[in-house]
Amino acid sequence: MKRQLNLILFTFSFVIFVCHLSYAQTKVLFIGNSYTGANNLPLLVSEIAAGKGEEITYDSYTPGGYHWRLHKDNATTIGKIDSENWDFVVLQQQSQIPSLPEEITGEDHSNPHATAICDTIRSNFDCTYIIFFMTWGRKNGDDYYCDFHPPVCTYDGMQTELRNAYVNFAIENDASVSPVGEAWRYVINDSPEIEFYTGDESHPNINGSYLAACVMYATIYRESPLGTTYTASLDADLAEYFQTVAATVVLGEEFDVWRIDTYDEVDAIANFDYYIDDLTVNFENLSEHATSWEWNIDGTIYIEENPSHTFPSSGIYEVILTVYGCNGDVQEMTASIAFASDLSNEKHSLARVELYPNPTVSNLTIQTSDNQQKEIILMDKHGKILFKHFMKESSTIDLSNYENGIYLITVSGVHYRVLKQ
Repeated sequence: MKRQLNLILFTFSFVIFVCHLSYAQTKVLFIGNSYTGANNLPLLVSEIAAGKGEEITYDSYTPGGYHWRLHKDNATTIGKIDSENWDFVVLQQQSQIPSLPEEITGEDHSNPHATAICDTIRSNFDCTYIIFFMTWGRKNGDDYYCDFHPPVCTYDGMQTELRNAYVNFAIENDASVSPVGEAWRYVINDSPEIEFYTGDESHPNINGSYLAACVMYATIYRESPLGTTYTASLDADLAEYFQTVAATVVLGEEFDVWRIDTYDEVDAIANFDYYIDDLTVNFENLSEHATSWEWNIDGTIYIEENPSHTFPSSGIYEVILTVYGCNGDVQEMTASIAFASDLSNEKHSLARVELYPNPTVSNLTIQTSDNQQKEIILMDKHGKILFKHFMKESSTIDLSNYENGIYLITVSGVHYRVLKQ
């Protein structure tokens, strides 16, 4: 006898963008090298936040000269990542590597190591925001690599290479950029008399680190640092200027380039498998982008991630999994499971269905995790069928000619809400 699995209803909510993120206590981990360690940048960020009424607790690992290939497998780095459910992890690469092509950097090339570290971060806590710390070009360019890669022969050329690299890191890893290097460039062009470098023409003095901290604050909180009471003993007018520049660069015209709101676009996904052993069913939570969950299994509530439940007899029972997303959204998955007690030790997987973008203004893509043929039905909010057809792995529906509002998409009996706007 084959057990039946009937999916009844999926309900989706939508995320509203909030300009200012506020946590009771923001937990930030900084991973980098002496560029982050100089002048204790993590402490500066924390003090600027405190001067705005926010509280940051932080940790850091910034050994001199370190780069991502070394951090990726370093026991201390991994231990610090795994030590907390971090709200933010800030990643800073060695100062030269991102500005150079792969044929020069070789095994130190940034991209695979950035991805490996991001995977480690998300395996620890799926809701951690990852921020790539865009560094700055050297004061007179990079003499060492100038002959090999002419764009880095000047400050401005090196800065452009760094900018492009860090934006690409964020795109490839669904992360954000803190554009510190671009804030430096703004000041260098606007007020060239202000000095940011120490004598090595590479590391930051307190001016450079304070501006970096202001940019980091604006990135984390999506709010101007202007008005913080903390100035790091800089002249008040100079500190205010740096605060204003940070807000202009981070929150201005290129806000979308830095992908600072990227996680607000990620909804939680409720999903699970289950295993039957006589009358006991063991549930495996496969949800994504969730901070907590609640199970309602035949009327019994569980809050653990992977509960087991013993049913009184064979039959059909309702299971509801509610997950609470990283961004405050709530997703629910309801399934009815039918089984006979003489069958055991079988795994039941639910085919995952994704609809995106949701909300949409025109095209809606439907994608499933298997290659089985499925019937798609589009209905209005009153249940009137607008059209139907069959698909396998994916299908795209053009909603551009339909009125704005809520529609129901049914995929082989599973119902999804879609917002056309």
